[in-house]
Amino acid sequence: MSVKLSDVIRSIETVAPKNLAEDWDNVGLQVGASKQVIERILITLDVTVDVVAEAVDKKADLIIAHHPFIFNGLKTLSADYQKGQIITQLIKNDIALYVAHTNLDKAENGLNDYLAHLLGLKSIQTLDPSDPKSYFKLVVYAPAEATDKIIDVFGKNGAGSIGDYDYCTYRSSGIGTFRPLQGANPFIGEVDAITSVDEDRIEAIVPEELLKQLILQLKKNHPYEEMAYDIIPLENGKFINQNGLGKIGRLENPLKSQDFIDHVKKILNLPSLRGAGVIPETIRRVALCSGSGADMIGLAKAKKADVLITGDLKHHDGQRALENNFWVLDAGHFGTEKCVAECFKAIIKAGLKENCPEMIIAEASKDFIINY
Repeated sequence: MSVKLSDVIRSIETVAPKNLAEDWDNVGLQVGASKQVIERILITLDVTVDVVAEAVDKKADLIIAHHPFIFNGLKTLSADYQKGQIITQLIKNDIALYVAHTNLDKAENGLNDYLAHLLGLKSIQTLDPSDPKSYFKLVVYAPAEATDKIIDVFGKNGAGSIGDYDYCTYRSSGIGTFRPLQGANPFIGEVDAITSVDEDRIEAIVPEELLKQLILQLKKNHPYEEMAYDIIPLENGKFINQNGLGKIGRLENPLKSQDFIDHVKKILNLPSLRGAGVIPETIRRVALCSGSGADMIGLAKAKKADVLITGDLKHHDGQRALENNFWVLDAGHFGTEKCVAECFKAIIKAGLKENCPEMIIAEASKDFIINY
């Protein structure tokens, strides 16, 4: 199955819009063109020479990575350096590169949600919520025979997504009136004559970042020369926002601390874990932050977590955990984020459904840190 790269990007950014990313981050399309046709995707945590070689060998058209390959402006593309070699190979083999990083970390149903579900947490909430999204209700008026098409445009462009449901719309019927003026080219009616038409009012909730593109697509597909629509600001974002860093939830059944360690090692397929602080006897409430989240020790403690799971734990992070009478488990940066490949696959499959291209998890994606 082949799709346009723009469709793959839309499926990801419906869940993890770029405006969720931290200011210092660099996300989005880094190599390639959005009109490119994609048949095979290689998914990785990091972009390395070996990962690109695997993409070439497996004839992938697109690499999707979690960590940005290009962070700052490049001063050279010389193949004497690894970055130059990688970019040269990507362009030479017509392989696009797309990155979703902190926007995926912070997104509701993004990486941290995926990790929380993987560990079996229930009643999951965001550990450090970001500012709430702005939501709007978009109302469109159309002749009844066009309603199904309008609803399809709503759904395909991310409108009407509420929790685990999409295509959530409401319609009501009425009579619309209008009079085409001189110079108009009406779909229904005649110039200078008042026309009454059976119309539907179709409405759905839309995040602000998707609103402009949705309206453009609706205008392209609406039968009328001038589409009538209303944009109504909502307060819902204050109540339904779950974007932000980290997650906190509870285990269905409490575990003894050693049993919990074994559980995390098994789920994340890790031979060992590091830890610091004061180990509680029983674990019920669990906080987590994929990658580097030791700065959330205080917040996790304040929200009454029994433990924080993260990576990149440093000496003074351990000291802070001890001083807070709190337990932190270090499952590694790679260990807490390698599940991003399955997370990407799930998001893209949900967005593209039966139009999904082949997706491969990179075998060359490895932990850079080696225990000897």
